[in-house]
Amino acid sequence: MLQLIFYPALIILLFAGAKIMKKGEWNEDVLSFEHTKAFLGFASIVIIFHHASQKTCADWLDPHYIRHGLDLFVYAGYLYVAAFLFCSGYGMRTASRKEGFFKGYFRKRMLPIIIPTILIWLVFFITERARGVKVAPPLWINVYDYIWFIPAILYMYVWFYLSFHVMKNEKLRMPLLWTGVILYIIFCFFFSPGTWWYNTVHLFAVGAGFAGNSERRLQRLKSRYPLKVILFILLTLIFFVAGNYYPMLTFILHKQYNGMIHRLLEGPCQMISAYTFVISLILLGLKIHIGNRLIKTLGTFTLELYLLHPYFVQLFAFAFINVGNRPVFYIKDPFLYVLAIIIPSIPLAYFEKKLITHFKKIE
Repeated sequence: MLQLIFYPALIILLFAGAKIMKKGEWNEDVLSFEHTKAFLGFASIVIIFHHASQKTCADWLDPHYIRHGLDLFVYAGYLYVAAFLFCSGYGMRTASRKEGFFKGYFRKRMLPIIIPTILIWLVFFITERARGVKVAPPLWINVYDYIWFIPAILYMYVWFYLSFHVMKNEKLRMPLLWTGVILYIIFCFFFSPGTWWYNTVHLFAVGAGFAGNSERRLQRLKSRYPLKVILFILLTLIFFVAGNYYPMLTFILHKQYNGMIHRLLEGPCQMISAYTFVISLILLGLKIHIGNRLIKTLGTFTLELYLLHPYFVQLFAFAFINVGNRPVFYIKDPFLYVLAIIIPSIPLAYFEKKLITHFKKIE
């Protein structure tokens, strides 16, 4: 069980060089660009563990392929994606106050997302064709199932543009943004493959709303601080368990499993836990200032790392893309499997980021 070493390693990664505020002191930089980017650098690594765990120890896998050790990551990924979406919404509204923010908006905001997405899509597509994997339409979903985040964030960027540039009435801006979020959630509830398509998108609007008056909101969080820390962490645990382990709970309580009730509970409970998790992070961040050099660096190319690492998740898994497909190079040991994902993903994602930045400067 050498993979258990990853748990203390992640704790060290997050808290190395951290500063704990003294009594009466607060980390006023908790929502600063530098501080949030540092946490998102850490979050990007946790998401790698999340995807690796779903190929090694998820309860829906054939028992023949299950290798335990990464079990705590199986359902945890969406919580960290929620942090990404909150910071995106917060950062967008904060930056939108600057003059000229919306000039060339779609080119500046969307092309840096679309270009690396197309590149990794092509890598997946070429590999699948070379392996003889049959791909049914629509191609982009079947070739790269982790790509749901891309249409989600692009959709949010479009609604942000409509809400904070096209809409001139300031009082209607946040209601309009929330309208876009709700429409997206409703659509995904009926037509998406699962809750991961929509269980965190509301955090984009929450982040934008928080940026509307962040000083006042942070001041509220400081009031009765210990109680709020305990409350939000407890709520996160309760709704996380309710939203992800409902079948197990019904077994423990000797109740008959009801698929429809689960479907109606799963999404809302996950959405609530995503919200309370992010608030918990802000609360803890008010007292703990993180930001060592490694997570700061990771925070500069999170999108590229998010897009690229699933290729290695699939490349070294028991099946390539879909169950039933032949593996490319199956690594059974979870410890070696994670290393085989992380070691090539980080430098390649960093190089891709540098390359895209270089071409943007030339432009």
